[in-house]
Amino acid sequence: MRWIGHSGLAAGRPGGTPTRHTLASAEQLHLDWLEIDVWRTADGNLVLRHDLLLASGRRVDELPLADVKHDDPDVLTIDDAAEAVEHTGIPTLIDLKQPSDAPAVAAWLAQRPDPDRWAICSDEPAALQAMREQAPAIARWRTLPHVPQGRGEPVRRITASMLRSLLPARLPALASAVGAAGLSVDRWAVTPGLAAAAHRLGLPLAAWTVNTPGAAQRMSACNVDYITTDKPQAMRAALTSQDSAATARCDG
Repeated sequence: MRWIGHSGLAAGRPGGTPTRHTLASAEQLHLDWLEIDVWRTADGNLVLRHDLLLASGRRVDELPLADVKHDDPDVLTIDDAAEAVEHTGIPTLIDLKQPSDAPAVAAWLAQRPDPDRWAICSDEPAALQAMREQAPAIARWRTLPHVPQGRGEPVRRITASMLRSLLPARLPALASAVGAAGLSVDRWAVTPGLAAAAHRLGLPLAAWTVNTPGAAQRMSACNVDYITTDKPQAMRAALTSQDSAATARCDG
């Protein structure tokens, strides 16, 4: 099993805002990838933060960087993040939180001297197609299932559960539409059939976001390639527990 650190390993911080320390900790945790969430501020800066709303209730995308920093002094720009992770050697997966930010993120990625250390994921095909045109050297991971922006976690979970029986047959078309190099799938949509379909296409499959031992064991039983988690140490321990792993089953 390989491991992806979710949201810059900042789940316990206000707003899910990573710091240089949380990003650098990916090396000590022996992660294979580090995922970061990126938003574009009103004045065009790309910043790292899981949540769109600041503590003041204002939106990151409606404020200039100075005002975002006033509300969230720890917020990092994507340049700060690149500097923080450069020495770790761990590749970075950018979760494009807002599809309309794709051109700005693509422009930044297109200038990187190390394109093999970066990838982008989104559930919006148009955003990945824009990335394909503007930054073709950057790997694209398709996020599944697609859920309209702003619908929230309950809707996403229901959608994932409803679609999981349909996704394996649809996967070749979904992947080829954006030239996907990998798949990032809501764990509620993961089945053994989906993993088998991904592997027939030669695509790695990452399940997210997996933060309980039972979920980690089920994803392992489904034969996923990556687990995206806020708790890599605990999830590793769950998979090395012989008693629990022996009884793990993949739903679906």
